[in-house]
Amino acid sequence: MPSQSSVLMMPRPLCQFMVAGFFILALLTCHASAQVVLKAQPVEEEPSKVVVKPAEPVKQDLNASWQTQREARALTLSVPAPRGQIVDRHGVPFAQNRAANYLALVMPYMEGSSDAQITEFAKSTIDNVNRVLGKTWTLSEERVLLHYKHRRWLPLVFSVEEGLNVEITPDMEEKLKPLLGNSLVIQPAYLRHYPLGTTACHIIGYTGKTRPLPTGPIVDGDAVFEEMEGREGIETAFDSDLKGQAGIVNVLFSPDGKRLSEDVRRTPSPGRNVVLSIDYHFQKYAENALKKHTTGGAMVIMDVTNGDILAMASNPGFDLNEFVPGIRAKRYEELTKDPRQPLFPRSFRGEYPPASTFKIVTALGALDSGKVDAKTYFDCPNALEIGNRVFKNWNKEGEGSMTVVSAIKRSCNTWFYRAALESGADYISNMAVRLGFGERTGIPLKAEGVGFVQTNPWTLQHLGAKMQSGDLANMAIGQGRVLATPLQVCQCMAGLGDGMRIPQPRLVLQIQDMADRVVMAYEPKDRKRINLNPEHRQAVINGMIAVVNGSGGTGHNAAIKQAEIAGKTGTAQWKIAKDQNLAWFTGFLPAGKPMFAFAVVYEGEPGEDVSGGKKAAPIVREVFTNIFEKAPADDPMLLAMKDVPKAQVVEEDVISTSDNVQAPPPPPPPPPPKKGIGGFFKRLFGR
Repeated sequence: MPSQSSVLMMPRPLCQFMVAGFFILALLTCHASAQVVLKAQPVEEEPSKVVVKPAEPVKQDLNASWQTQREARALTLSVPAPRGQIVDRHGVPFAQNRAANYLALVMPYMEGSSDAQITEFAKSTIDNVNRVLGKTWTLSEERVLLHYKHRRWLPLVFSVEEGLNVEITPDMEEKLKPLLGNSLVIQPAYLRHYPLGTTACHIIGYTGKTRPLPTGPIVDGDAVFEEMEGREGIETAFDSDLKGQAGIVNVLFSPDGKRLSEDVRRTPSPGRNVVLSIDYHFQKYAENALKKHTTGGAMVIMDVTNGDILAMASNPGFDLNEFVPGIRAKRYEELTKDPRQPLFPRSFRGEYPPASTFKIVTALGALDSGKVDAKTYFDCPNALEIGNRVFKNWNKEGEGSMTVVSAIKRSCNTWFYRAALESGADYISNMAVRLGFGERTGIPLKAEGVGFVQTNPWTLQHLGAKMQSGDLANMAIGQGRVLATPLQVCQCMAGLGDGMRIPQPRLVLQIQDMADRVVMAYEPKDRKRINLNPEHRQAVINGMIAVVNGSGGTGHNAAIKQAEIAGKTGTAQWKIAKDQNLAWFTGFLPAGKPMFAFAVVYEGEPGEDVSGGKKAAPIVREVFTNIFEKAPADDPMLLAMKDVPKAQVVEEDVISTSDNVQAPPPPPPPPPPKKGIGGFFKRLFGR
């Protein structure tokens, strides 16, 4: 694995481009640069080179009235360019091209023939194919006549089912050899190919037809076969780079209708290659763990040093190749109506209550207020009355009085209620915005989730009053109105791991042309400066280290032997009507010198008992164990981690209620809410 700062150069594999054996055979040979650092290596066998051999003419007896008549024609046509590749940071291809063959009808000029005779000629040719292959392909009379009148010089593909072209396999072609000739030809084209199937499907996206082939009179620039455009993911976000430049060919026909010459005026120029920040192995380990442990969930891994998104996995997913050359209507309906939502990219579009992972924000905001410090003790009973509501802790037993370190380790709700009420709403909401919540991260994928952070200005505008204490208490533990995507939570951890800035999440490293030249590079940059107070940051990190490594921590199931993890568990009320909850685990590693930030969300089943420690933490352990154990011994990642000092586990004293030690008094009861608001909050907090 080369270092993450390496210049990524990638040679395009040898490409062959064939357009209609009827009139064009052009070859695009793409040469590798002499200064190659990165080479794209398919993980599956590359599609074989496709060579279109001219079919041996088959003598066809035509009725006298169908004899081909003299007619000359010169055509100038557009040859769509092959799309560029999409590859991971090491050159592993996610999207490529492959050749496909279809069956097409070639219509001779039949002077004086009736419409019925023309359509019968087409029908008899197709019927012969159907008898050999056992198919039921057909063309409407209207389609045949339109093609004959306006476009008979070009092949007309008829191997079509449900509006999608059907490929001709080598076995089918062998059976058809006696029929191939002047009226029946193999029409080559190229298709998008996703060699890794479901891997990174929500990131890569898929393509669709730019437009149907025209049926009217041929005009200069008409495409010889269907062009494709991006519809989702990187395929659409970088469509202008991937699509390349179409070629131009002039074709001349003799007076008797035979092709005399082809003049390639401009060779199709393949699209550019898009090099992602994603590491195929990281992505695959994350997807495999999600499939194994969840029916719905997501995981994001980021490089703390430069913001590179190394994995952004969502489960369930789908096979990208089902969208090639297009997806059947019935299958698409199955995917869109599947209650598991396989098309939904949970990792960057899913907006969830962040639950106790948000307590990191609350702790930093409270410490920043100056009203709470690293040695402030708050009592942690099993419940706390705030206003006219009782807010409970997850532990039914009181846990005594504790500081921020123990409160994070034990994830004590009542401590964070007290800390938030003591510091005030502005410090908590401002810290959330400071750490990137409530706004898109800026990755180049459409419809990224925004999330939401309630603030006093928003509350005044929409509810007519500042945030009530119940609102603040709920937000303090990542419930209520606050929402975040897994990518936002991971980004927050990258910021905390660095302490001074949040790196801009980077999904694309560079764009390369067909000669391996880098035409666009996306350099690492800071998204924002956060300049966390070092003492406050260290107190919070001490608590996160204790979550995984300390006695009584809630995240022991995330621990791995290769590095110390600093983490935070979370369990959120989610779809209350269905009794579905969420489990979270987020953090970074190594704790002493953060390199990787991560976030995992686990969607519980209706009625399932979930917690971050039981459901999400084991996913983190499995993924990072695979990453470290399966990396080569000389991997720069492993070498860099050898020098990381082991972080010290800080065990703060917890003052038991039986120790007769005076803990700080509870906050004074807040003023009653304004008339008309109580019913709203009763519905909001009546959980």
